[in-house]
Amino acid sequence: MITLIPLSTTHQDELSYVLDDEQMQFTALPQDWLNDERADAYKAVILDDELHRVVGFFVLDFGQDKYRYTDNPKAVLLRSMSINPAYQGKGYAKNSLNFKYLQEFCKTYIPLCDDIVLGVNHANVSAQRLYEKTGFIKQARTVMGQKGEQWVYALNL
Repeated sequence: MITLIPLSTTHQDELSYVLDDEQMQFTALPQDWLNDERADAYKAVILDDELHRVVGFFVLDFGQDKYRYTDNPKAVLLRSMSINPAYQGKGYAKNSLNFKYLQEFCKTYIPLCDDIVLGVNHANVSAQRLYEKTGFIKQARTVMGQKGEQWVYALNL
């Protein structure tokens, strides 16, 4: 079982993991967000309830960047999703993207949110499969990211 909770200073040591070169092409590390104090970016950690360990991280950004991906003012942009390599391959990414967990997190911390959007690089096929398996729908819109064109995905809450 996992829990999605807001980032706190007690989690920072567990977020010092490094991703391999392939993964680094497509996401930012949690450390890149630790000192970001924007009020429009909600940082979250993925906790394994049994291990009492942080296993991953993501950001829900409700700032202006989301408008590259959607016209919906109530949407949030999912960014920088990653799982600590020590815990990869155990279902944490899939579980954390489960509709129930995301809906509960948004309802608690971002109550006006009704849609989650994200961009996935065309070359990142494994991420595309993950988002599709967890209910995200590929949109007609594409955006140009730092590493090339991205498919836009959305999950209506």
